[in-house]
Amino acid sequence: MIEKISNYFYEYGVKAVEKGRCNRCNGDNTKMDFRGIEYCLDCYTFKEVNSTLYLVRKIRTVKRVFHELDLGFELSESQKYGSNFLVKNFIEEKDSFLHAVCGAGKTEMVLQVIVEALNRNLSVAFVIPRVEIIKQVQLRISTYLPKTKVVSLYGGLRLEESFHLLVSTPQQLIKFYQEFDLLIIDEIDAFPFVDNPFLERLIDKAKKDKARFIYMSATLSKKYEQKIEKKELEYHLIPRRFHKKDLCVPLFVQADDFKSERIIKYITTLIDNNKGLIIYLPSINKGKVFKDYLEGLKINCGLISSETKYKAIVLKDFINGNFKVLISTTILERGVTFNNVNVIVIETDNKVYNEATLIQIAGRVGRSGDDGMVVFFAREKSSAMIKARNKIIEFNRR
Repeated sequence: MIEKISNYFYEYGVKAVEKGRCNRCNGDNTKMDFRGIEYCLDCYTFKEVNSTLYLVRKIRTVKRVFHELDLGFELSESQKYGSNFLVKNFIEEKDSFLHAVCGAGKTEMVLQVIVEALNRNLSVAFVIPRVEIIKQVQLRISTYLPKTKVVSLYGGLRLEESFHLLVSTPQQLIKFYQEFDLLIIDEIDAFPFVDNPFLERLIDKAKKDKARFIYMSATLSKKYEQKIEKKELEYHLIPRRFHKKDLCVPLFVQADDFKSERIIKYITTLIDNNKGLIIYLPSINKGKVFKDYLEGLKINCGLISSETKYKAIVLKDFINGNFKVLISTTILERGVTFNNVNVIVIETDNKVYNEATLIQIAGRVGRSGDDGMVVFFAREKSSAMIKARNKIIEFNRR
């Protein structure tokens, strides 16, 4: 059911803000002005709501079709097992956590359970935290499910209501009330989900009472470990990529400064290796400074961060080889797939890089079965660096 804001009272409308509570985001962080009008402070940025407005909820009309999966290739044995695990739990009305290494093919593993739900005339949302990944996933799933209307939703897009499957950022779930029977939450242990009660409320509000959840990630946080231990979630680990090659184990190299000769030597060597090179830095400002520094050394490079206006163009230029070096913040930590790249992380001992982040960054290399190198530069080894490396080695062993 979709919410709209109105100045008029409808028979099925509800007050947007009432008695200290917001009915759009289920929050209680409200404030009353001198006129006695109450405002919600938590979801103010999505468009102002107050106690003079009403939320109009309506039921979507969707054309029913028989949904079919047309992959065009066969899943690996581990992917089949993961897919069957999700379908079985869904049919048995159980929630699932699919713990799969970077490049294992989580999107492909979740397709069969989506088809199962849609053919039962149920409503499905695939929730992904990052816009660039949503664009990729929406295109892939549209190809795999030719009879299914797959719609993406993120800031700046208008909702097409007649969707069968919604691929959305968690923030856009604010538009829904008790809508979804199945919610697939990707990278649940990453930003912006971590310690974010606002997004948790939106997800809770968008689900139906008996909705099922599928959580997916390459890393497992303490919160979900505890849920698994309490048998609140069914758990399955896939420690191997679909092509069965080992994950790339990071190399630790000591470097006190990003102008270190060691770093520049590695960069020039890896460029000559005829591969793309992604260089991660812990902040936007440091990324800009390093880009200027490399360009001063006649190294052509691009930069991508949350401030980059045309991210898709930058990524396309890098993938097409218009420049060999892409400098990035953690915005490219997860989800985006590159072929034939190496990765360097500078100042890896910075607190921005926790264990999960470093595992994900290392996972950008070798996703299609190609060889590559991951190098962590730091003044000294951090516990996150050591834990990430040990976890990758453990995945390879298992």
